[in-house]
Amino acid sequence: MTGSAPPPPPDPFGDDPSGRNPYGQQPPPGQPPHGQQPPPGSDPSGRRQPPYGENPSGQPPYGQDPTGQYPYGQGGPYGQDPSYGTGGGTGGYGAGPELAGPWRRLLARIIDSIIVGVLAGLLSWPLTDYDYDDMSFGTQFTSGLIFSLLYFLYEGFQLDRYGRTLGKRVLRIRVVRVADGGPIAGSPAWTRAGVFTLPPIVPCLGTIFWLVNVLWQFWDQPWHQCLHDKAAKTTVIRGS
Repeated sequence: MTGSAPPPPPDPFGDDPSGRNPYGQQPPPGQPPHGQQPPPGSDPSGRRQPPYGENPSGQPPYGQDPTGQYPYGQGGPYGQDPSYGTGGGTGGYGAGPELAGPWRRLLARIIDSIIVGVLAGLLSWPLTDYDYDDMSFGTQFTSGLIFSLLYFLYEGFQLDRYGRTLGKRVLRIRVVRVADGGPIAGSPAWTRAGVFTLPPIVPCLGTIFWLVNVLWQFWDQPWHQCLHDKAAKTTVIRGS
């Protein structure tokens, strides 16, 4: 039986005049030609892929402080999430110890003040003429000076040696560096003690500064620092 030969099947790698075979068509913009693999690191959709190790979200790497206040990888004590507060960490990546709450810190200060007050009273008694009916300015200033200097030595020595005072030991809290959570021995310990204890020596203005200092932790973020914490780059955490 004679007749014309059947037409050859369409070539999948050639042009299809009918338009039904997409392989012969030009690829859309940003797409590699048919049969070729996209180069490493490129996106077939035409969108730029970030280099290896770059965060496509634009957020800072884990452990880095988005405010830029602390070095890379040192977002705070032990690199924990700075969003944790006095109720504890977030429990996510890099969660660390809890910050000490303001009332726990206040109770520790009260204990320390009682200890220092008793010692200051014993030392100042021979140096002052206590007349509770007529306390002169000189007597009050001398008593306050002795108290502040003794508190400075009491706190500076214990922070330098142990990272906490007796009051903080009772309340199970301690002072650490914000940058890496390490101990504050040396200059940070004495700086912190000085900024807290010495300003009240100055009448009136020193007391106002002291009050603002201790209240600063209530609105400070993210580490709930007082001004003496900021001066020494420290914060207070819970822990035995």
